[in-house]
Amino acid sequence: MGDLVLSDLRHPDDGSVVAVDRLVLAEGERTVLFGPNGSGKTTLLRLVAGTLGDGTGLPVTYLPQRPYLFRGTARSNLHLGLDPSERRRADELAERLGMAGVVDQMVEGLSGGERQRIALARALAKGSALVVLDEPLAPLDLRDRSSTALGIADAIGERTALIVSHDRETVAVLGDRVAVMIDGAIVQSGRVGDVFAHPRDDVVAGVVGVGNVLSGVVEARRGPMVRVRCGPVLFRAVGDHEPGTQVTVLFGAETVSIHLPVDRTEAAASRVHASPRNSLSGTVADIREVGRLHEIVVDCGIPVVALITPGALDALDLRIGMPVAVTVKATAARAVLAT
Repeated sequence: MGDLVLSDLRHPDDGSVVAVDRLVLAEGERTVLFGPNGSGKTTLLRLVAGTLGDGTGLPVTYLPQRPYLFRGTARSNLHLGLDPSERRRADELAERLGMAGVVDQMVEGLSGGERQRIALARALAKGSALVVLDEPLAPLDLRDRSSTALGIADAIGERTALIVSHDRETVAVLGDRVAVMIDGAIVQSGRVGDVFAHPRDDVVAGVVGVGNVLSGVVEARRGPMVRVRCGPVLFRAVGDHEPGTQVTVLFGAETVSIHLPVDRTEAAASRVHASPRNSLSGTVADIREVGRLHEIVVDCGIPVVALITPGALDALDLRIGMPVAVTVKATAARAVLAT
């Protein structure tokens, strides 16, 4: 169907709740609508889905934040409104989401997470070209989120999707692209890593908060930690994934320390009594003011973003092109499954 370009999305007519002049949903990609509570995300999603306003004119699979299940068995709800081929697909998805053992139970006995996964399997079994999901992982326990996110991504496949979330990890796990929404308007959109690493101003930076999103592959696991190959560098992070797993490494710009290069012997000695950390060398690629602070982008073969005070900027006398070292405690970084 090509990229879906939606214009003049407003509610009510004066745009006092939502006023989005233009929203582009890239064909075959998952766009996550991200922002704080009360920013208008669900209202915009309903405008796209057609439960408010005129919708897109396309067949839409829409799952609200609190899907309703009718009395009866989980299976009867799973198959509700589906044709025979869609019912087979729903059964497969329910099993993929870990629900094979409960589909014959009455819905009254299901947990909130189980209800959500039944609703997801039913919705995603439909073949609509556009998938619209409101906080699909919110009702789930932390242990169920990774496997469910992978199931959602597999079920969406090559279709175009718009997904609402206020959770940064959900953005990283489910999103190809992110649109940041504040006070009813989309203020920045783009690839997830680009937006998280390069917020347009201090307001967006305050909402996004993460700063660094790195893609990689787990090379080794030891206890609660993994070693991840991110392009030309190795990065240690909290995670429980096996070697060969595709992951996304997240850590805040405020957790990154910048140092002037030191003698190698001195640096090795200083690490003897240090807690596990990531130490990378690079050059300053960009310096940006973010409110009263400064964002420093360091090219370490991959871009690493640090957030420092004006005093630290002056003390280090940082300039673009200057060689520096950056450190990040391994416990400040989290590796999550990539979809």
